[in-house]
Amino acid sequence: MNKKKIDNTCNQASQPLLSTHDALEFLLNASIVNTHTHTVALDDALRQILAHDIRANINVPEFDNSAMDGYAIALKPEQISVPGILNFKITDRIQAGSTGNTLAPGCAARIFTGAPIPQGANTVIMQEVCEVSKEGDYIETWQPLSLDENIRPLGNDIQSGAVILNKGRQLKAQDIALAASIGVKELEVFKPLKVGLFFTGDELINPGETLKKGEIFNSNRYALVALLTQLNCDIVNLGNIKDNFSATLDALSTLADDCDLIITTGGVSVGEEDHVKPAVEKLGKLSLWRIKMKPGKPLAFGHIGKSAFIGLPGNPVSAMVTFFLFAQPFIKKMQGISNYKNQPIPVQANFDWLRPRPRREFVRVRLDQTTTPASASLYPKQGSDVLSSIVWADGLLEIPENSTFAQGEILNYYPLT
Repeated sequence: MNKKKIDNTCNQASQPLLSTHDALEFLLNASIVNTHTHTVALDDALRQILAHDIRANINVPEFDNSAMDGYAIALKPEQISVPGILNFKITDRIQAGSTGNTLAPGCAARIFTGAPIPQGANTVIMQEVCEVSKEGDYIETWQPLSLDENIRPLGNDIQSGAVILNKGRQLKAQDIALAASIGVKELEVFKPLKVGLFFTGDELINPGETLKKGEIFNSNRYALVALLTQLNCDIVNLGNIKDNFSATLDALSTLADDCDLIITTGGVSVGEEDHVKPAVEKLGKLSLWRIKMKPGKPLAFGHIGKSAFIGLPGNPVSAMVTFFLFAQPFIKKMQGISNYKNQPIPVQANFDWLRPRPRREFVRVRLDQTTTPASASLYPKQGSDVLSSIVWADGLLEIPENSTFAQGEILNYYPLT
């Protein structure tokens, strides 16, 4: 993107509409990766972001071991893949956590899953394909035997020196288990971002309060808290504040002293009651964008001191869509996550688009996986106030500006998960 062509004077009337691609690239280029780290125990590592590669200093497993309960056998060369009944004398019993004795040719050791393969053994047979003598000192098997069956070799899972987890990975349960398997008890991770929130609008009240004429319940507050919690952010939530310039200044000042990022919804347009924009400009620097997209044309970005600022649209669907498309990758990059961009999936539209629209649209759709490729069905009401549409939908379908198509068109789909 050629940044010199972008007008960041915050004059909404003269500012050109940015494409979604240019707006996202501008935002991501401004995202400064968090460098603050701390060490956490494995029990506290879920959803944290690794600050360094994790390299194994042992092999896993550290010894050849049995893949099942059965018998470790020291096969003689003439017994390999021979049809008919074979007999082996039982000379040892090896449990997990113990070490057996050297096994002589033609002998067997009772062995259990995970137990070390004894010296001299070269295969393991399942207990289901052999029979123990009445005296318990011999087994016989009717199955032809091959070398190295049911043996998990040293380093089968992890080789010493290998990188098992990469820097920038957001840790899942299986990642934590893998770290534990090489003896790691704690991990160095990036500290969670501290994100400040507040909401303006005298019409907004909290759920549980009595709704008066002209008032609405503040759904954006709870949407943003949930979305930021999913991203493992520390949240400073000032809630609803008075819809005036002074209160907005105080809220921004309070959060800027303590937060890495401030997010608001609404108040960044050019109306007389839009106080967030002038308040941010007084305390810091603001770039106000009008994005060539629907829903969610207005989006503000700037800084107050060391805190980044993102102002989302006020309509609930617009707020959630722009958070997903812009704020979420911005936050993920800031957190140090390596794969921070939303990844689209090609799917076919299960509807016609007969009238070209001047803005790129991200419509709410539900995916049908029974077709190949999967097909996306359109929610009938696409207004930015229809919050039920984003509950019904499982993703967003990207429709380029000035385009028309018939059912079956392949388009980019972004799962909301």
